[in-house]
Amino acid sequence: MTRLFSIVAFACSLTVSSIAQADGVLVFGATGQLGAPHVRMLLEKGETVTAFIRPTSSRHRLQGMDGVRYAVGDLLDARSVTDAIKQTRPRVVIDTSARRGEQMTSGQDFYTQAMENIVNASRANRVKQIIIHSSVGVRGSAKNILKEQFGFDTESSNIRDKGQAEIYLENSGVGFTIIRNGLLEFEPVEPTGKGYLSQDMNSFGRITRTDLAALSVSCMDNPDCMGKIYHAADDSFVGMRPEREGGE
Repeated sequence: MTRLFSIVAFACSLTVSSIAQADGVLVFGATGQLGAPHVRMLLEKGETVTAFIRPTSSRHRLQGMDGVRYAVGDLLDARSVTDAIKQTRPRVVIDTSARRGEQMTSGQDFYTQAMENIVNASRANRVKQIIIHSSVGVRGSAKNILKEQFGFDTESSNIRDKGQAEIYLENSGVGFTIIRNGLLEFEPVEPTGKGYLSQDMNSFGRITRTDLAALSVSCMDNPDCMGKIYHAADDSFVGMRPEREGGE
């Protein structure tokens, strides 16, 4: 059955205390195009938010977001991930990270190693939920439509790596939600507020990063999302409509 989540436009920005609290949120990949909208929405919701960033990361997408805290490290360095989670004590961890260009040719299993580091530290520090952003095509999902309509290789090393990361999270014993995206619309395409999450593993659609972030935030602390894998889409983008299960 398809899960539908409404996307809420938050009206005002709230200043968050700089004191680390046990019920905060830690965002990996926070300075990226997907991570930054997560940080903004979480702050507006009144959450204590920590952005995990590399020492060389530009913070320009987070400018003006009052209250955001920073943890500096590398996702592939288990110690820095552990230190960030241990020090900030989040109840929810959101992973929006993406393999960088230099890692694409290194042969390194970026997503698997990063997930192992996140899961191990989260389990040791009693994180209640890990939300990760993966890709449609992982573990054979929507394989036919991707191959026939787009010539997309669902057997690539990058996709296999993401699949292994998903499996590691599923078997971790930590509460989790996996959200897979198909095509992401680049801003300045305006968010529609009509994005949804489907449990149809053959679905493939388009969505803006802002709407995707809103769906992710809506899954926080949501028991209906726990232990689930979703495909994200938005039927506003005509010509690429994934099939819904069960209607509205």
